[in-house]
Amino acid sequence: MRQFHATVHGRGEPVLFLPGGGFTGSQGQLFAEALHNDFEVHLLDLPGFGESEGLHTFATSKVLADWVETYRISRRLESVRLIGHSMGGAIALAHAVHYPDQVRHLILLDQGHKPNAMLPYREYGIFGFALPLLRLLYHHSPRRLLNWIETKVNKSDPTFSEERFQLFCRRIGVEPTLSIRSAVEQSARLSTGGLHLLFGYDGLDFKDLLRRVQVPTHLYYADFTGIDLKEAKRTLHHVKRAERLLHPSVQLIAVPGGHFVQWSRHFSMENVERFLHT
Repeated sequence: MRQFHATVHGRGEPVLFLPGGGFTGSQGQLFAEALHNDFEVHLLDLPGFGESEGLHTFATSKVLADWVETYRISRRLESVRLIGHSMGGAIALAHAVHYPDQVRHLILLDQGHKPNAMLPYREYGIFGFALPLLRLLYHHSPRRLLNWIETKVNKSDPTFSEERFQLFCRRIGVEPTLSIRSAVEQSARLSTGGLHLLFGYDGLDFKDLLRRVQVPTHLYYADFTGIDLKEAKRTLHHVKRAERLLHPSVQLIAVPGGHFVQWSRHFSMENVERFLHT
């Protein structure tokens, strides 16, 4: 397994796309299709998810920033534009905070404006309800726990089916498209090194990182209208608090719908292109 697995599309100044947890870089295919005429778009697998080698230590924000920086240097890239969704957005945000001189623009997809839920069942399913106990075990007996979870996760049935795909789209509130189908079909295999990322991500202070970022940033956040009234109220509360503390270079943009904002019919790729060209 290589340290980094990425597919590269187009030519021009580099754009790095970092997917959400459980997905490969193929989740960013719609960005590659939209931007490849003007940019060189790198679709990366996250460390320990898919084909990228996992981390060997607990994933602090600096460890995650260094991971992106190592990739940038290995590809001999000048300053980059970063796009990240969910877990990938947290990694992109960490890189922009720790290496601001190397980041031209940052696009966050439903990441940074509010903390993780204590029981993140929306992101992790039934696994989310066990997360408080697993956090404790990870910090006291990490090797045994990581090996056990890896075995359980990778015994699950990875078979793609039309029924599962349609159910996934209904659950997240999006219309099924070929781009979404491709991303779901290529779901990422989780390794032990990916679990270092998972538990490190769980402990990140997203709002503190967002307050510290000073590079030009667009944060597209899900407002959960028509999806989850409780989460919609929680989101609005945190957005109002965040707006008072952000650097002027950071702009928050609401997208009607759920967590996968880039797949919403309300998401504007034209705005993304204009922003990246500034």
